[in-house]
Amino acid sequence: MTSLNSPVITILWFVVLIAIFWFLLLRPQRQEQKKRDAMIKSLHRGDRVVTMGGMHGTIVDLNDETAILRIADKVDITVSRTSVGSVLASRDKQVAGPRARQDKDAKESAAGVDDPSGVEDAQSDETQR
Repeated sequence: MTSLNSPVITILWFVVLIAIFWFLLLRPQRQEQKKRDAMIKSLHRGDRVVTMGGMHGTIVDLNDETAILRIADKVDITVSRTSVGSVLASRDKQVAGPRARQDKDAKESAAGVDDPSGVEDAQSDETQR
């Protein structure tokens, strides 16, 4: 009787090992791949992204296979859509933090907004003397 149960028990152990392998390795990997595919499909112009190679940029144009990233003023590169590793900020989300404040301050100073520190007033007083 034990000889009849032995092959059945061996087969059951293989089934259990395959099930464990499936739930611990293959299933989570497929879920991550689905999330990545959804992220790549949801890319839009204006999204700030990081490529797999570590290049930071803003998407300026997209097609089915490639994305054009602006990495600096007047510097655009073409990358494969699949090389986008993550989205830092979507065009729909407002960027917050120290970098956003620096960008806002730079835009204000370029637009000619008065400097609250009063440096211009001190310089104009010196020239009038």
